[in-house]
Amino acid sequence: MIIMNYWTEYSLTLILYLIPCYDLITNQNKLSASTKNGALFLGLISHLLLSNQIMIVNGINLNFLNALLIISFITVFIFWILNFKNKNKGLELITLVPAIIIIAINPIFQNDHYITHYFSIGSLTHILLAILGYSVLAFGAIFSLFLFFIEKDLHEKNNNVIFSSTNSILDLEKQLFSIYWVGFIFLTITLITGMSFSEELFGAAFKFNHKFVFSILAWLVYGALLFRRALFGLRGRQAIHLSLVGFVFLLLAYIGTKFVFEILLS
Repeated sequence: MIIMNYWTEYSLTLILYLIPCYDLITNQNKLSASTKNGALFLGLISHLLLSNQIMIVNGINLNFLNALLIISFITVFIFWILNFKNKNKGLELITLVPAIIIIAINPIFQNDHYITHYFSIGSLTHILLAILGYSVLAFGAIFSLFLFFIEKDLHEKNNNVIFSSTNSILDLEKQLFSIYWVGFIFLTITLITGMSFSEELFGAAFKFNHKFVFSILAWLVYGALLFRRALFGLRGRQAIHLSLVGFVFLLLAYIGTKFVFEILLS
């Protein structure tokens, strides 16, 4: 029964996430906003049920692909909230397609990483905040790319536009930096709580390792980005490039580490 539910939810999530991409894929404009939002809402429910089947039913299994699965769920959820009125055309392409790929490959590489021992409320809070922080900053990177493509089309006066928005560039930048502020706060708390609960989480006292170094580098880059925005009004491609550098460091700190140890070295 569990296996049947898994493949049902797996297939259903993929199909429902493809529906909002239909107009872009076919270069048509047939689906209404309510149809897209309805399909996405049902897809999110199916995605959550799928995540529960894989990560919770037999114990908390937070391996590399499962971590990506829950991060992709949160990024799609943020997209659904932010783009509910379908003002940002093309954003679904760079949000939903990565999520579809992550879901599609999930059954292929499954190296179980169960969290079996007891964690305190503080440690569980740290894990939750870390996942939320990575997810918000991941969506920030997606939104940065969206803004980059819009500006690129504007500068090149491209008539074959995939990415567009009814919001102005200034309004999109305000949204982007609001996303980064939330992600930066989560990242700051994650770093502090990570040092506090290191022994409980990892069975060893805090160590100055590559994961910590890349996390600090990401924190510094995002901090510099927000500082320069607040004091000097940083905007445009310079802000986009700096934010993407910060996300690369964040990928190397967490997802990159899990990928190397659980996929490449398994």
